[in-house]
Amino acid sequence: MAHRVHWLITIFLCLLAMSAGFTTNPLQAESLGATRYVNTATGSDSGNNCLNPDAPCRTIQRAVNQAASGDAILVAAGKYTYAGTDNPCDQYLGGLKAVVCIINKELTLRGGYPSGNWGWSDPSANPTIIDGENRLRGVYVLSSDPNKPSQASIEMEGFTIQNGLNQGAASGSDTQTFAFGGGMLTDYAGVVLRNMRFTNNVALGGGSQNTYGGSASGGGAAIRRTPWRATLENVVFVANRAEGGSGRTRGGYGLGGGLYVLWAEMDGSNLEFYDNTSQGGSTQGNGQTSDLQRGDAFGAGVTIMGYADINLYNVVARGNRTIGGNAATNGGGAFGGAIKAEGIPTVDANGDGVNETATLRIFGCDLTDNLAQGGDAAVGGISAGGALETIHSTLLVERCNIQNNKSQGGNGVSAQGPAGGGGIYLQNIFYADPTATVKNSVIAYNSVGAGSGPAVGGGGGGIWLQGIEATIAHNTIVGNRMLTRPLQGSAIDVLSDGITHAPKPAYIRYNIIANHAETGVAAVHVKPSNTANLAYNLFFGNSSNVNTSQVGVINGMNTSVLGDPRFIGGAAGGSVENFRISTSSAAVNQALDSSEVEDIAGNTRNGVPDIGAYESAPFQVWVAQVASETLRAYWGTQSGIDHYQLTVTCPPGAKRPAEVECNVPKRYPGDADGAWLTRLTNYASYDIAVTAYGADGAALLADESEAMPTDIFVYTPLVTR
Repeated sequence: MAHRVHWLITIFLCLLAMSAGFTTNPLQAESLGATRYVNTATGSDSGNNCLNPDAPCRTIQRAVNQAASGDAILVAAGKYTYAGTDNPCDQYLGGLKAVVCIINKELTLRGGYPSGNWGWSDPSANPTIIDGENRLRGVYVLSSDPNKPSQASIEMEGFTIQNGLNQGAASGSDTQTFAFGGGMLTDYAGVVLRNMRFTNNVALGGGSQNTYGGSASGGGAAIRRTPWRATLENVVFVANRAEGGSGRTRGGYGLGGGLYVLWAEMDGSNLEFYDNTSQGGSTQGNGQTSDLQRGDAFGAGVTIMGYADINLYNVVARGNRTIGGNAATNGGGAFGGAIKAEGIPTVDANGDGVNETATLRIFGCDLTDNLAQGGDAAVGGISAGGALETIHSTLLVERCNIQNNKSQGGNGVSAQGPAGGGGIYLQNIFYADPTATVKNSVIAYNSVGAGSGPAVGGGGGGIWLQGIEATIAHNTIVGNRMLTRPLQGSAIDVLSDGITHAPKPAYIRYNIIANHAETGVAAVHVKPSNTANLAYNLFFGNSSNVNTSQVGVINGMNTSVLGDPRFIGGAAGGSVENFRISTSSAAVNQALDSSEVEDIAGNTRNGVPDIGAYESAPFQVWVAQVASETLRAYWGTQSGIDHYQLTVTCPPGAKRPAEVECNVPKRYPGDADGAWLTRLTNYASYDIAVTAYGADGAALLADESEAMPTDIFVYTPLVTR
């Protein structure tokens, strides 16, 4: 499958001036200066220094202008829009304004205060909104002299930034036609964001009169060149968009619909990305310029580029869409439906002595229902990585749920858009050193489909490994699919097509690889000239476990376990707990020589570990809150059980379940894996006890669990979904 290399890092760094290297100076934990107050409902800006809590300013910008570095600004609930008063952004970036503009100051902004009460903050109860009104950027923070240590930083907590817009010009240089940070842009500034929400912000590239469209990066937020580690905690990105401009020959890039990070070190925890879009620019022209670039789109949740050292903890990304631009001849590609990382390991793009090495570590994630889709053209656009794509980047993924993502090639007339990596797509084309590790994760029910048109190819329904040394260990890889033919490797595809260095081995160890039943497609496909080193994998329910024709070197197949993993939830998809294994699983105690000490849920792996993402657990009843007044008791399929007996103990005054009497045992057949309990009383605590019996009537297993039905299901900062 052909690949085009993107020199985006060099392009974007040219838009930034030379700057000092990273330092380890943290932002102040607490403000050391004065405290200033803002209330849009009761405040006044006229002659006000914002220092009196009983006489606050009306606009945030007034408080920013009055503040000195080290000050804190407390903001009462309300909607804050551009006031047109002494805004310093008029002097920078061509006068593109922002509702809040901070230049060369280190400030703390805190929202969520009730009107007239500065003693406590609750952003959920007291929404504090910065609104760009679909015409202006929400917040801009700049240290204007990059040759000096940073003079600007922001510590911001408890705000919603919405309806921001940054739009490139129709013509001019890249600086004029590119767009960054519809909701927020920071340049050379320290960044701490906590309990924030970015919604419906847009970065829109221009350049419709130029050869190529302007790129758009960071619909929700763009963080460029941080002087020290940035921190993002409890930040939600919803329905933001980065869309490249049209251009006469090709469209512009769309990068990071939710978040774009360039040249930064960052720790992010509890980040959530819902329904964000990265859209490559469409054009009526050829779609490809002389440098072979097209109107590509990248990482609709988050895109990371340039020198980067990024740690992400507990990330949720659902329903994000990365879509290549349409064109007459060459469709744009789509890279990473939710997450994208790209580095240039041996290149110092701006001469500051720092190579553009990119390192991304993800500890805990839920990447589901994301899409990478190539653009339509005579030659359809490539799609790579329904959930995650990296190139020339070092990657660690651990304790993740990666389900139901899709990599869909664009439609073509002379050639289909190829597709790879329904879940994960990892590649090294020019640089051999970056490595990848994916472990203790569930990778299930992802899909790959090439576009219409004459076949080009693709594959890797679960994972695509191209020219990268990768360790795939202790994962549960189930039911990934090929939507079109010919495609290869319904679970894992190992290849080296198009690389400029020697092929790199894949280490595939201690994985459950199951239920890839499509006729004629091997679960693990290793192309000629490539090597896969297997060790103690469990194969089950695949039409073919590994390819036997046109095959590279496959070592260790003789260590494989062939048997039923006995998933407690039947591996039905949806909840990651459906992939737990019972004590009778063929995977139990079979991961010989594994040194892994914990499973996906943080449970200890005792003795000889089990194969797959989960350690087996003793018989256990899980009770899920699935709907208002409804619980789902789940105990999974167990072998050797004749029947189960379920008893519900109801709290005083609470309604009984529709299915059973309170305190009266009910019998369920031996093949039952759970029971529904409906018409309950919300917020009342029910006790559910289950006993499993053998054919002789002996009680073999027993457990009980307590649960409370509710009508509230997802908690996110400042938003309930």
